[in-house]
Amino acid sequence: MRVVALFSNILVCVFFFLPRKLYIAQKLSRKLVHTLAGPLFLVCWPLYSSAEYAQYLAALVPSLNIVRLLLAGLQVVDDRRAVSAMSRTGDPAELLRGPLYYVVVLCAVTAIYWRQSTVGIVITSLMCGGDGLADIVGRNWGKSNPLPWNPSKSWAGSAAMFGGGLAMALALIQYFSYFGYIDVEFFPTMAAVALISFVAAVIESLPINQILDDNLSVPGVAALMGVVLLQFLIEVV
Repeated sequence: MRVVALFSNILVCVFFFLPRKLYIAQKLSRKLVHTLAGPLFLVCWPLYSSAEYAQYLAALVPSLNIVRLLLAGLQVVDDRRAVSAMSRTGDPAELLRGPLYYVVVLCAVTAIYWRQSTVGIVITSLMCGGDGLADIVGRNWGKSNPLPWNPSKSWAGSAAMFGGGLAMALALIQYFSYFGYIDVEFFPTMAAVALISFVAAVIESLPINQILDDNLSVPGVAALMGVVLLQFLIEVV
């Protein structure tokens, strides 16, 4: 757990210093943290033992980040690195919304699904690789192709949401299959994940993010559809 927690802190530090050194823009830095932190955490799961309590031990890592975000967001402590790496405007209160939801979802995925379920992998992939890449691609290549039902989103961003989430989910499924944690039929699983990714991309494109944060709506849809399509239809039937 110490290694994973240390790695998490290193990631935040890297994306704190990069914008300060003017290597990348602050918005890009924040979204790279969003895109990379979750899947890199999952990649570290094989480092844990096969003990029954291992998943709860792993869940302590995002749990510690929950505490860190609460303390920084409520300004109990002055955590400039976390604020700089994960907020849009530099307002500590922002950490109590999207970033907090993000680590809560990671904690729940770890404690509930762990290494033996494709559902947790899909939830994380769509929240990170999907939603994170949607913003990066949309900001850079989406200005000329806005969506008719939501001009603040674009066809390019939605395509990145679908493709990025799908690709990351399939890559992580193959990764955990290699270690023997999961055993699924690839093509039925790919079809199910593609459908979940498509619906999640549609949800992410809707003008509801002022009411319901993407870090809640996207994982919620992925969890619901994942249980039905992956956990029930494919793994059981």
